[in-house]
Amino acid sequence: MAMLLVAAAMPASVWAQEAAPADSASDQSGDIIVTANKRPERQLDVPSAITAFRGSDLLDSGYTSLKDYLALTPGVQVSQTGGGGAPVIRGLTTGTNLGAIVGIVVDGAPVGPSSSFNLGGANSTDLDPIDLERVEVLKGPQGTLYGANTLGGLVSYTFARPNLDRVTAIARGELSGTQHGGTSHSFRAAASAPIVQDMLGLRVSGYIDRPSGFIDNSVAGINNFNRQRNWGINGSLRFEPTPELSINIVGFHQQVNQLGQDYVVYGADRKPVTDLHYDQQLYSKYRKNSDVLIGTVDYDLGFANLTSVSSYQKIDTYIVLNALTFNAQLPVFTAFGGVPVPAGTAAGADAKGPVKKFSQELRLASSDDGPLQYVLGAFYTYEKARTSTNVVGFDPDFQEVPTLAPAIGFGVNDTYKEIAGFGNLTYKFGEAFDLTGGLRIGRISQAYNQTFYGSDAAAFNNFLGFLGLDPVPADTGTTRGSETVKTYLLTARYHFSPDGMVYARYATGFRPGGPNFAVPGLPPSFKSDSTENFEGGLKTKFWDGKGTIDLSAFYMRWKDILIQVSSGGLNAYANGGNARVYGVEGLLSLRPVDGLTLAATIAYNDGKITSVDPLAAASLGVGDPLPNSAKWSGSLTLDYRTPIGGDWQAVVGGTAKFVGKRYTSLRSSLINPFYLMPGYALFDIRAGVESDRVDISLFVRNLTDKRAQLSGSGANGINEIIVQRPRTMGVAVMFKY
Repeated sequence: MAMLLVAAAMPASVWAQEAAPADSASDQSGDIIVTANKRPERQLDVPSAITAFRGSDLLDSGYTSLKDYLALTPGVQVSQTGGGGAPVIRGLTTGTNLGAIVGIVVDGAPVGPSSSFNLGGANSTDLDPIDLERVEVLKGPQGTLYGANTLGGLVSYTFARPNLDRVTAIARGELSGTQHGGTSHSFRAAASAPIVQDMLGLRVSGYIDRPSGFIDNSVAGINNFNRQRNWGINGSLRFEPTPELSINIVGFHQQVNQLGQDYVVYGADRKPVTDLHYDQQLYSKYRKNSDVLIGTVDYDLGFANLTSVSSYQKIDTYIVLNALTFNAQLPVFTAFGGVPVPAGTAAGADAKGPVKKFSQELRLASSDDGPLQYVLGAFYTYEKARTSTNVVGFDPDFQEVPTLAPAIGFGVNDTYKEIAGFGNLTYKFGEAFDLTGGLRIGRISQAYNQTFYGSDAAAFNNFLGFLGLDPVPADTGTTRGSETVKTYLLTARYHFSPDGMVYARYATGFRPGGPNFAVPGLPPSFKSDSTENFEGGLKTKFWDGKGTIDLSAFYMRWKDILIQVSSGGLNAYANGGNARVYGVEGLLSLRPVDGLTLAATIAYNDGKITSVDPLAAASLGVGDPLPNSAKWSGSLTLDYRTPIGGDWQAVVGGTAKFVGKRYTSLRSSLINPFYLMPGYALFDIRAGVESDRVDISLFVRNLTDKRAQLSGSGANGINEIIVQRPRTMGVAVMFKY
């Protein structure tokens, strides 16, 4: 696995011999301690592909979102179309925002919807680094320990915990200007203090982030319309009344408000129609409010550690997309009895998705060093949501036309319940070799009903009748379904030295099926899709610990792929076929002299559709490359620190990252026509001074002002492409106490 050492200006991890406490990001030698297998261990010792980032390193380098630091991880992209963005790991995506393929967990609790109806594939939780101890990116299916929606991988956030013995504080401000755009600023701070020495501690943090816009809209008459207004707060309480018992409660509120997304219209020649312009009456907007509460209880029983993780979350998402295809259809509905369409009306599609979710996990992990080790657990979650998708008429001022608000709409009332048991058993055949087997059995139950409404609902049904199709019912009534899902794990690990190992891994994962949208001519339900992954790797240090090599190769099968299909102009879900993905990922890191760190990563990924269900023939074809995934990607990083007097040191750093060409969607799709995005290379540099109390940094991001095309969609009949922020120069100052 291409384990990037955090990127520009981030010091390389130095692996050590002993594990650190579970709430510590590093051991004494600087190695990152991770909990990928739900027990603390060195990143070097994990028999799977994993990248870990310290929250403090992300903060130092100014990387404040998923798209910043996942872009530094070869084999991982971020799809940003139609919402806040979602990770794409090892190419597992169909280019449309269905249920989540990559799981998100925060302090061990799954965050975000499990059902495929609730916008989970468009809006992954993205936390600010001021709150974080570390971020772990696990590649490949993680279904045994983490359950649903991890068939592609997992992003795991761990919050920084309150300090029990001293007061600490940190604050960071950043000011920057974007070429062709405006001025951005951000401020974030955190403080921690013991309330009762060595027993009870409190930590609070918050951030305000104001990225400027850099795209103009001549039709709407707005410059830099794609600005953002984001903020969040976090509070945690840590209680350790005895050495054996630890209780941690954390809650956060987060608001993401993208007043316009980073779309530019591109032609078939892969050049912008007008540089840094999106000249349409309507443009995409996105808003998300998250309230999450997580409680973790750890109790040391002596022979094992007992852990309880409880969570409650309420996530409310609102998306507005330009809907050019309906501009011609709304007047047609008038001929079938629909309401008149005022002059100057443009069609938009909005989606609203309030989700409430509770989860509970209880697990027991062995704590001795005997030959047999285990992690055994039980998991329960209940999720309730109402998701609505509407076609709405907007006037030239982007205000809803009352008689077309909505013209047609679909409401989905969905409940999702899962109960599962899981376990991993590891047997150590001496100090060098061990085998691990894992199994998870889950029972998923869903209840669902769909409503159909809007001022043009009757006219739309008349239109369907004209086409010879059945009408859409106003209310389908409640449909119930359930399924039992099993996932498996088998790993073999051999340590040929204290700091070197080879491993082999087999793992499976799944995304839940469920009852389908009620669309005439399409199936009433769909099955879970699943992956199985075969992987082998090497991790080792050399040159007296000054060098690190991390290599992995994998082959993955994706079965019963969940895909959008269409009938009568309406979309629903179906199991569309199968795919395979294989690839190689690698890292080389060197510390040739004191203060200098060099790292290079590279990844090769090849994913294609191998079979197609006839029902999905208009959505994918045999041989189609999987979208949003480049065959080649990689990075080069340099970081150098040297003392300059007192406790001050000078710092310079640089990052170069490259990504090959990618498709925006499946090549054979008639629902979402493809566009081939060219490859790109991006360069960031920074320089500054650091001390124990103050850091000052000057930076330039996107040094060459490259119009990198990151992701996009052709569903509107135009190529809407999300582009890289132009050259941005700024200064950051951080105070530490």
